[in-house]
Amino acid sequence: MRVSPLSDGRVPSTADRIAEIGDLDRRVLGVFHRLVSSNVDVCPKRAFGAGWLLHAANQYSAPMRDMLIVDGLEGDLPAVSATAPGGPAAKAGLARGDVVMSVDGVELKAGATADRARYEGVEANLKVLEAALVDGGPLTMEIRREGVVREVVVVPEAVCAYDVHLDVSDELNARADGSSVHISSALARFALTDDELAVILGHELAHNVLEHRDILDREAPARRVFGNLAVAPGRLERVEREADRVGLFLMARADFAYEIAPAFWRRFGESNWRVRWAQWGHPSAAERARQLDVVVAEIRGTGLSGRSLTY
Repeated sequence: MRVSPLSDGRVPSTADRIAEIGDLDRRVLGVFHRLVSSNVDVCPKRAFGAGWLLHAANQYSAPMRDMLIVDGLEGDLPAVSATAPGGPAAKAGLARGDVVMSVDGVELKAGATADRARYEGVEANLKVLEAALVDGGPLTMEIRREGVVREVVVVPEAVCAYDVHLDVSDELNARADGSSVHISSALARFALTDDELAVILGHELAHNVLEHRDILDREAPARRVFGNLAVAPGRLERVEREADRVGLFLMARADFAYEIAPAFWRRFGESNWRVRWAQWGHPSAAERARQLDVVVAEIRGTGLSGRSLTY
């Protein structure tokens, strides 16, 4: 990961970089949760969510764990890394650093803090939480905050059943895999506002909503081996255009400023040669901006706003 100087000119320490990634994680979660909770009625896969990010000590290597110990992380116990503004976890009063001890009377297992990163115990605890969310009923949880155990009740809400992941990388990249959306830390950082971030995440969410991965895999079985090189570029370009268009509708339904999308793509093209020109199955940034000008006019022309928009 490339290191940029801080505003005061200092070279950031490892702790500074971890703090920055934490801030990006929370920002990405907030924007994505708003998209998936506002568009649940048009998503083919639905679930109940709490609007949180969780992590545990044992998923980290020892040096990083030492820096995160301020959150009270212990072994395999999940702790709150971030909550989405206005989401169920935030409404329940959960905050960064809260350690989950039990859910609906089922005690989570702390396990021993490992010498190296391991995920098996963490995953087992997360599956307990996921099972508790399935029916959408209230979750009665015991959490530990600053050494004090207290009880909270989280009321889940219906969301599109897709996760979001921040990948620490210098690549300006985002992708959808049918069940999740991934965005690099560099691209999340490039988005100057939540509306710009929603342009990116809305586009990738649209790929999942439209089930593009499954469709392309059926049309071109060799794609499972050769990736998008097995798909005709014209077909890929139509998929990208569909995701651009539907992504703007998803933004509008979540009350993001969808009108900024063309300007974002023009700025992105000026800053990144990889999107400045058309590539295999992907229009140029300028062409995307022109197309999105049309979509902006289309959305405005409906005379509708918010969740009443359809595509």
